Amino acid sequence: MAVTFTNSIVADPDGVQGSYPLDLTVGHEGMLADLQAYVSRSYYNQTGASIPFGRLLQSDTSVATNDQYAVAVAAGADGIVGISIDSFTFEAASKTAYTRNPSWISTDAEGTEHVGYPDTQVLNVMSKGVIWVYTVEAVSMGDDVRAFVSDESAGTPGADAGRFGSTAAAGSTVLIGGARWLSETTEAGLALLELDIPASTFTAD
Repeated sequence: MAVTFTNSIVADPDGVQGSYPLDLTVGHEGMLADLQAYVSRSYYNQTGASIPFGRLLQSDTSVATNDQYAVAVAAGADGIVGISIDSFTFEAASKTAYTRNPSWISTDAEGTEHVGYPDTQVLNVMSKGVIWVYTVEAVSMGDDVRAFVSDESAGTPGADAGRFGSTAAAGSTVLIGGARWLSETTEAGLALLELDIPASTFTAD
């Protein structure tokens, strides 16, 4: 039996999908890969912008203006709490009030749009487990795991802050001791990363 899809004609097309891929991808950035053993904690986005899925996060130390559970995309080796998971704790919620059309999208320096958690949104952060992340280069099991703590996309495509790779870049990456790759890639793309925050060390390159 053949399955066909036709476009939906609606007055307000916001959120309506009219075309579908012919195959399924193995994973996507920020997707949990092992539901049997992982730890997810709730934090709070008070950065003023969307936080993309699959990014390394750290505590937001602006305690004078932010909640003690506020997080931001990692900009250094201190206060690392985990990786943003592709899931929504509260859909379209701003604190305790629901809002229409919140900004789920962030745009990087290359003009690429990424879906994530809107500002003033509770978000899920994986501190222990296996998750799909984007690596900006080929990686093999046994390679070092590093994360970008600044936007280096001008020199390396896709190297946005909070994304991953294996090669050190002075002043721009942190080495995550104790993390490991669980899959390999021949070029930039998705890879499985195992992380355990309490058992890891973070060293600026």
